[in-house]
Amino acid sequence: MKKLAMLFILLFACTIISYAQPTVDGDLSDANYTTLATKLNSNAGFGSAIDVSKIVYYPDVTNSVLYIGVVGKLDVTSNNEIAVWLNVTGTGSPTGIAAGNSLGVNNGSAGYIGDNTNPNYKADFEVDYMFGFNPGGTPSTPNTSNVYFDAGKLVGTAKDYYQGSCNQTGTSATNSNENGTVFGQNTITFAFNNDGGTNHGLEMAIPFAQIGATSSMSIEVFACVVSFTAYFSNVSVPGNMGSGNPGFNVDFTGASTGPFHTNTSPLPVELSTFTAAVANSAVELNWKTATEVNNYGFEVQRAVSGKQSESLNWEKIGFVNGAGNSSSPKQYSFTDKGITFGSYSYRLKQIDVDGQYKYSSVVNVSAGQLPNGFVLNQNYPNPFNPSTQIQFGFNDNTRATLTVYNVLGQKVASLFDGVAQAGQLYNITFNGDNFASGIYYYKLQSDNHTQIKKMLLMK
Repeated sequence: MKKLAMLFILLFACTIISYAQPTVDGDLSDANYTTLATKLNSNAGFGSAIDVSKIVYYPDVTNSVLYIGVVGKLDVTSNNEIAVWLNVTGTGSPTGIAAGNSLGVNNGSAGYIGDNTNPNYKADFEVDYMFGFNPGGTPSTPNTSNVYFDAGKLVGTAKDYYQGSCNQTGTSATNSNENGTVFGQNTITFAFNNDGGTNHGLEMAIPFAQIGATSSMSIEVFACVVSFTAYFSNVSVPGNMGSGNPGFNVDFTGASTGPFHTNTSPLPVELSTFTAAVANSAVELNWKTATEVNNYGFEVQRAVSGKQSESLNWEKIGFVNGAGNSSSPKQYSFTDKGITFGSYSYRLKQIDVDGQYKYSSVVNVSAGQLPNGFVLNQNYPNPFNPSTQIQFGFNDNTRATLTVYNVLGQKVASLFDGVAQAGQLYNITFNGDNFASGIYYYKLQSDNHTQIKKMLLMK
């Protein structure tokens, strides 16, 4: 059995921070997703109104959920379906129907999965689960509202069941109609965005437990366009059936233009922790990987996050070689020396040997020493309308106040009154909505320091 993609996720942490989970909304542009396969041709056997063009996935190891997406669209004037076949492979994985054997459940239920007239279609890989999605429309009564979801389980005694429906605009639903025949009720989340947009289509979140998977296993996936009565078109990902539709009882094992399932596509590295700690005028970065595949190394990047600007400007400050391939934990570190007082953001750019890369989550620290023991920066923006930010900090824990005065010396706002923590750069917002245009002064005062700066409100 060919091995596809290990159910490992790239985990990045500051004492463990993970990527946010994808939102199940039929939009597959989430940064988490890895592309498993893309369409190899421009086939459109059932017409241009129905298609599949790409398969993506994301294994959320932290929460034991597998996300699968298929970029595609459904023809709302027919009940033709998008079919997805899934195999879980690896030590201890479930055993479905082997390559070259008939997949149809053959119980007469709705859709290609249960059709008992044409059940003899065959895959070129083991299939554990089958899914089917269709709008149930007709040329006279197009269905622009719903997508209906059927599923089949080929592990043990083959069985299938109608799961439920979602709308065509990306609103998520659960398999609320299931009764435990294939999956647990309300365990699968799915959505379909049928507008035909870039990276839009089908999206599913499937708990590992529902498909007998663990984080050490792998998956193989296939997607195609098929009629409700199991007549197959020439649209598939991957593979290329050429110009003619293969029709009923197709045998994908006999096609020379395969494979008709995704190939090996492991993620490059499983990063389990990423932390930052301040030591005098330096920042110590430490991270740990659980496993590595083709890991060229880590580019260390830094941005000055204390700057009052709209976006971070990342710069490369170092590179740490990776271990290449490893199934055991590896530890890495990098020291950013000689930094001045401020707030800094760090991230890792993990680079594979073939040039593919992913970014870690960001960790933030405040570090360095102020020459005069404190700082009060010019507000930004200045002039401003209606709001601006004022930034200050102290080397030591200090009782401080930040107040705003008009040109007559009258206090008009109190922005901060409390203990400022050592080494923290504070960003305080002053909102001038209720003030007239003109010059204002802001004053930072502590037991040992006082400073006043001018700002201009222009409406």
